[in-house]
Amino acid sequence: YRIGEYPATPLKGNPIYTPPPGFVEVTKDNQDTKVSPHFTLKQFLCKEDTSKAFPKYVLFKERLPLKLEAILERVNALRFQVETLHVMSAFRTPYYNHAIGDVKYSMHQWGSAADIYVDPQKKDRMADLNHDGRIDLQDAKLLYDEIERLLASKAFAARFQGGMGYYPANAGHPPFVPVDVRGPAARWKG
Repeated sequence: YRIGEYPATPLKGNPIYTPPPGFVEVTKDNQDTKVSPHFTLKQFLCKEDTSKAFPKYVLFKERLPLKLEAILERVNALRFQVETLHVMSAFRTPYYNHAIGDVKYSMHQWGSAADIYVDPQKKDRMADLNHDGRIDLQDAKLLYDEIERLLASKAFAARFQGGMGYYPANAGHPPFVPVDVRGPAARWKG
């Protein structure tokens, strides 16, 4: 299982960018273990290793699944009734992160980020959240805006503030929203 190497020096000396002390080993028997009421270990696995070989390894900050639970609750309050969010990408090994050309200090490598969308039909596609008959960037923007409304609450923001953006669909994925739990607020769009 290729992990790769973490950057030798933390970004701007920030300790959140130091190499992790260890990883969670994921096996065929424990991959469905819940890490929160609606999310399992396998949802956070690096997408690079699509083989059926085990063990695999994962890393995630405890606040990430908790933030996803709050987002899921908000989505269900909007009457979408989904059991979980589709986690398109969560933990990425430094090896995989480099291979896909992502930024050197991507929060995914430290288990602090997830790219998500709402998929009630479990068909690997975003739902038409704004009910306009299309699945496009506006659906990701609606999810982004709802998460921003959650972050307007000081209690929620104190626990779950971080980065967030929204991206359009392309040939490889539907529109989605990346969220992280880095601490300081960061916003972007793709």
